[in-house]
Parts: sequence; C-alpha cells; structure tokens
Amino acid sequence: MLVAVLCICSALLLYTIAIWSERRRRKLIMWMIVVFCSGLLCDITGTTLMSLQPKTTGSLLHTYCGFTALGIMAVHLLWALAAYWRHSARAQWWFTRCSIYAWYIWLAAFMTGLPWHKLSP
Repeated sequence: MLVAVLCICSALLLYTIAIWSERRRRKLIMWMIVVFCSGLLCDITGTTLMSLQPKTTGSLLHTYCGFTALGIMAVHLLWALAAYWRHSARAQWWFTRCSIYAWYIWLAAFMTGLPWHKLSP
C-alpha cells in the first residue's frame, strides 16, 4: 500500500508542476508534457496497486471520483499533445484556460481518498 500511496502523491506533485508551469508560461513546452505524462503513469500505477489491495472501508465516492479524474487526465494529456503539435495559438489558449479545471477535478478526487476520519482526535 505504501508504494501505491507514493505513486499517487508523486502524481499529485507531477501534475501540479506541469499544470502550473504551463499556466504561468501560457505555452506548452515538451518537458511539461513529459512531466504530465509521468504523472499520469504514476496515477495509473498507484490506482492499479490500490485496486489490488484487499477491500477495506474505501469510499464509493472516492472510487467514482478517482476513475473519473483518471479518465479526465488521460484525455487532458491527449489534448496537450494535440495542442502542442498543432502549434496553434488558439488551441494553446484553450488548453491553458481549461487545464486548471482538470487539475481541480483530479485534486478533488485526491482529497476524497485521504483518510480524514483518522485525522480527528
């Protein structure tokens, strides 16, 4: 389970670096796509490892949010590649404008998986 948690936390870090770097520069650069792709791979790995664990008191909300966010991030990566290869200012602008919302959705899924009930005294 520790490896799965480390993968998901790595995905958070990598997604955050890629999304916010692109947002700040307002231009996609290949290293950002590579970092984003690495985040997606960490996310897939962590999700797969967690799904192989014996069933515990996992939240159904987290399961739905997590798989939705994973799908959104996969589509988001394809969109990033298309925007980068098209060299279109309009495609880049739309990507920059919408990418933060994909990150927020992924962050919400991440937050629903945190063990909040174990944090209270």
